[in-house]
Amino acid sequence: MDPSRWMLASVVIAAGLIAAPAQVAAHVGFVKRQIPVAASVETQLRTPHGCNGSPTVRLRMRLPKTVTAARPHPKPGWSISMSGEGVAREVIWTGRLPANQSADFPISFDLDASVRPGDVLYFPVVQECEAGVLRWIDMKGRPSAETPDGEPDDESTSPAPSIKLLPRR
Repeated sequence: MDPSRWMLASVVIAAGLIAAPAQVAAHVGFVKRQIPVAASVETQLRTPHGCNGSPTVRLRMRLPKTVTAARPHPKPGWSISMSGEGVAREVIWTGRLPANQSADFPISFDLDASVRPGDVLYFPVVQECEAGVLRWIDMKGRPSAETPDGEPDDESTSPAPSIKLLPRR
């Protein structure tokens, strides 16, 4: 191969490798997307940006039925509330996150004894911003936990955050 073509091919491949993580990081999702089955799990919900240049002011996360309890951990500058009948069915964080910043929201869950390795739990999230709303609610596509590297699957433009349960260690 001619050296100039080899150089061009290298630049194109490198650009693709650099751009791919930026595209992947565009979705709200969990920091840990694969977690061993346990009665209680701890993870962090990550929001990588605001809504089209507008700061995030609220995150609402719906809990799957297999979550029997949720304990969101304090996050400086954010208030936490929970809604639903009996066991909370939604966790709500309210605060302000500049549009160009990312943040992690730590949370612990208790899981129902019926969960098994291989189960995928979906946590639809509505991200409310000063101007606009993003709905991370699609539970139809391939779950993010099934991709070989654990990164979100871009089959959907608005995938719900998901966790794939692995066998106990």
